[in-house]
Amino acid sequence: MDGPVALFPAHVTRYWARPDIAYLPVTDLEPLPYALVWRREAEGEPIRALAGIVRDLCPLPSASPGS
Repeated sequence: MDGPVALFPAHVTRYWARPDIAYLPVTDLEPLPYALVWRREAEGEPIRALAGIVRDLCPLPSASPGS
């Protein structure tokens, strides 16, 4: 490769497509978990509402045996 390399989630290719960047899929890695986080002092009704929507749309995966 010629230039910088960085890993991004797959959805980046849909929402932040750029003609000057080539996004290449990495097929031999496990899925990368990530989470919605916020500062405790910033929590309010809008944050709780967003967290509820995320929880409804993206439930946590079931724990695998032995984990």
